[in-house]
Amino acid sequence: MFSLGRFRRIIGLDIGTCFIKAVEARKAGGKLEITNFGVFPTPQGVISNGRVMDPPKVANAVKEALNAGGIKGREVCAAVSGGEVIVRHVFFPRMPREELAQAVKWEAGAYVPYPVEEASIDFDVIGAAHDSPDKIEVMIVAAPKGLVASHVETMELAGVRPLFLDIQPITICRVFCDEKSKDAQFFVDIGGGTTDLVYSEQGVLRFTRIVNIGGNTFTEAIARATKLDFARAEELKRKVSLLGTDGAQGDGDIHQDMETGEALGEVAQRLAVEVRRSIDYCNAQARVRNGGHSLIESVVLTGGGSSLNGLREYLEASLGLEVTVGDPLVNVTFSGNSHLAEDLAGYGTSLAVAVGLAYRGVDG
Repeated sequence: MFSLGRFRRIIGLDIGTCFIKAVEARKAGGKLEITNFGVFPTPQGVISNGRVMDPPKVANAVKEALNAGGIKGREVCAAVSGGEVIVRHVFFPRMPREELAQAVKWEAGAYVPYPVEEASIDFDVIGAAHDSPDKIEVMIVAAPKGLVASHVETMELAGVRPLFLDIQPITICRVFCDEKSKDAQFFVDIGGGTTDLVYSEQGVLRFTRIVNIGGNTFTEAIARATKLDFARAEELKRKVSLLGTDGAQGDGDIHQDMETGEALGEVAQRLAVEVRRSIDYCNAQARVRNGGHSLIESVVLTGGGSSLNGLREYLEASLGLEVTVGDPLVNVTFSGNSHLAEDLAGYGTSLAVAVGLAYRGVDG
């Protein structure tokens, strides 16, 4: 149910592993205007690899997020994520869209690691193939029907109607990619459970990859190393720095702080390796497409997990590239003289998915 429709007014609903965020927005003066915003913690352990394991419990949390923001609308757009979500770029001969839909379903079987009849499949035509005018480049998106159904059931139980389901990497590109830019853009969106790697050229999505490392991975590593429960490990994660040099302090236990630093470093190193592999792959593909004129020179961090102390600096040193933290609110306006701007600023880059969903909904 990855509908390609457009709507004038929308609620971007981000059902995340750690928080549920709802952004109500409309188009005003050619910009996205946020009119209401609500957030509520996601119950622990109810989302696994992007799948909602307890729809009634998550539905109650969705209701709380909507109520917290005073959001009365009931039509929402949402997104799915997780390692079971597949995104592939495939070349096809030019053909009518009806025939292309059948060809996509057939071709998807080569990429989907579960029976194709158990997958929800959608596609979008990117454009003509760079080396053959007789072929087109198509982005294929697939997710298990069970994963999709878990989100739909959750929203229906919450009393809202999903207008479409997107995938999180595309929402990131929608927020940050500049169609007029000639540069390559690479984004690392760190959520609670996974990280989405997103690459675009001149505003065109070229590559997405989902890595099973997220903010909770850092917390779980601390919990294992220090024998603390998850909640205490999360508190400790917020106090210390990955670099150990920015003045952030732990609990005063030097041995525990050392264990925490080692645990964070191990996960950060794994993440850096995965990011580097994807950057190298994207650069290699760019050389084939355009002679290497759009190589990646910088990385943008997004998502709630990107707020880990020292992570930006660590990745910058590991990758040898400039790393910045993206602001999904930079081109957004706020209704009237409300306190929305101040409230939203506190959540920073973790709002990228919800804002990206709202962008898609109001464009049309």
